[in-house]
Amino acid sequence: MRYRRQETFRYILPHPRSIPFRLVWEEKELHEGEGLLLNMSSRGLKLRSDYLFPLSGELKVHIVLDLVPSLQPLEVIGQVRHRSQMGNTYDYGIQLETTSDEIQQLVTMIKSYARDNK
Repeated sequence: MRYRRQETFRYILPHPRSIPFRLVWEEKELHEGEGLLLNMSSRGLKLRSDYLFPLSGELKVHIVLDLVPSLQPLEVIGQVRHRSQMGNTYDYGIQLETTSDEIQQLVTMIKSYARDNK
């Protein structure tokens, strides 16, 4: 079944940006790398990477979002809900596990980034 993230507030980055991520599975770090952030919202994001993530409910993706220099970086944790292959790269739909404070920080970060990158 195809996972569809239905959200009214989703920002598609006009120029995808490289961000660091770590994969943690059963409390052990599995992989550390960088991926391209394609779009994001307060509850999820789309990440492109050449690394094949294992699809497991136990896999946690730790992502550091540092999109706006004037705002403090935010580390968020999510789970892979969707994967599609495009040549040698993979696109991952990641559902974020965010608190209400983190949601507000994400919305502020997205709006600031969009305003600065018109």
